[in-house]
Amino acid sequence: MLRIRLSCWPVLLLLTLWSCRKDEEAFQPYPPSAQTLRSLLEQQVPHENTHKIFTFNTLNADQVLEMPGGTKVFLIDTDHLFDDASTGEDVLCSTCTDLKIEITEILDKSDIIARGLSTVSKGDSLFESGGMVRVTVTCNGRPLALSPDRFLKIQIPHNQPGDDLFVFSEWDNNTQTWIRSEQPVFRAEWPLSGSLQEGYELLTPHLGWSACGKILTEPSSDFCLTLPAGFGEQNTLSHLVFKNQQVVAPLRFDLSSNTFCFPHVPIGFQIQLFSVSKLGDQYWMGKGQTESGTNTMYPMTTQIMSEQAILDFVKGL
Repeated sequence: MLRIRLSCWPVLLLLTLWSCRKDEEAFQPYPPSAQTLRSLLEQQVPHENTHKIFTFNTLNADQVLEMPGGTKVFLIDTDHLFDDASTGEDVLCSTCTDLKIEITEILDKSDIIARGLSTVSKGDSLFESGGMVRVTVTCNGRPLALSPDRFLKIQIPHNQPGDDLFVFSEWDNNTQTWIRSEQPVFRAEWPLSGSLQEGYELLTPHLGWSACGKILTEPSSDFCLTLPAGFGEQNTLSHLVFKNQQVVAPLRFDLSSNTFCFPHVPIGFQIQLFSVSKLGDQYWMGKGQTESGTNTMYPMTTQIMSEQAILDFVKGL
């Protein structure tokens, strides 16, 4: 028994010396990069002139603010339109010497993704977007809110407007979903360069983000995609988008199954899938196409891509 114990000492000594090597390299995981990817898309992808700030040194009359993309925001009865967002006190535009109205319009899928939005409503129901608009207002640097029982009228251009749309009057940052109201959206026409522009007209009771859209009511199923090991929520953004429709859903990472999923995808639609990742200084991308409902698990491979190639792909959605 003594000889056996002594014979183990050389092995133990070797293992001890090996574990104490000064040149040993401990594994260092890549730092989280998902927020870096979000910032990159937000800064580089949106179309030009989709964001604009209108300034007024007192506003004494009704105004129509028009964006280059054709979106219009109507300011009516401006001395009774806004309150101080903190105190609730009335703010008269006619006495505000530094009134700033900031408008952002979203008319396609690439901008929806770039602005960190989706077409997901409460309960994870998907809707087809007819357009999204954000309106924020400040007076002398103080944030304003719409006065109680007041609505902001917005017109959004659309070449083939549909029916039965509703106003999604608020974006919930906590759940990353829209809140659908019971306020219907109206089809409208207005003069544009000697012709008529078709589109939607909506009334929203909130400043901030508003959208118009139609809930997809088709039967749905869960959908997931798999990526190679090492790609997760800390370093990857993954989305599902409908082809030829303004429908966008972020896929959520499930650590237990190492998959990116969305729970209610309407069946029978052509969908495009893509993921963008950043590991250290390298960008990776995966992409694919399928029909929703034909499978519930989609395996996706990734490859190294340049930053510009990723931006060009997202812009082209």
